[in-house]
Amino acid sequence: MNKKTDLRILRTKQSIRKAFYELIQEKGYESITIQDIADRAMINRNTFYLHYQNKPDLLDTCMNELLSELKDAVILCPISMNPFSISLLETVMQTVLEHISLNLTFYHSMLINENRIYQFQAKMEDIIKDKLIEGWKPAQGNSPLAISKELLIEYLGSSFMGIVIWWIKNDKPLPADEVSSQFSRIVSYGHLRAAGIAVEEKISEGNP
Repeated sequence: MNKKTDLRILRTKQSIRKAFYELIQEKGYESITIQDIADRAMINRNTFYLHYQNKPDLLDTCMNELLSELKDAVILCPISMNPFSISLLETVMQTVLEHISLNLTFYHSMLINENRIYQFQAKMEDIIKDKLIEGWKPAQGNSPLAISKELLIEYLGSSFMGIVIWWIKNDKPLPADEVSSQFSRIVSYGHLRAAGIAVEEKISEGNP
């Protein structure tokens, strides 16, 4: 296969995927037909079937390739939870947001509004949780946690994804580095202290 043919195949696949993402946003995955995708990509149905077996195959390919790219980017981020480093968590968040910026149409299709693909969100959250778990490998000799490790991972992973979805849904209202910095401060200091809100200290009975 020559280079010209390779480029033509690549452009065709990109057109199919772009059409697919747009249609998910417009009408939802379940309502899309192969003919819809072919019409939007300006190809015939036979061309579609040269590259994908069916609609589920296209969805799986799109999800797996992008999640693989995201995982590769996140894996390169150093992370340590004991002692906890604000800058390291910030790096992970910024890496994820910058990757999303390069593939915004896809992520919007997968994560936002009533047409989102729930299995994509779950797989993405698992990548984040796996990265966070790296900080608690037994070989590092970490001290026992004061709360459930599973609960803490669930909280951090859910919070992380909540920020990501908010950022996409609101058309990136803050720069990626600023969101990452603020999120890491919230995790490190708690939401009230990070926001600069004074907290009344409880005075025990018998103290003046």
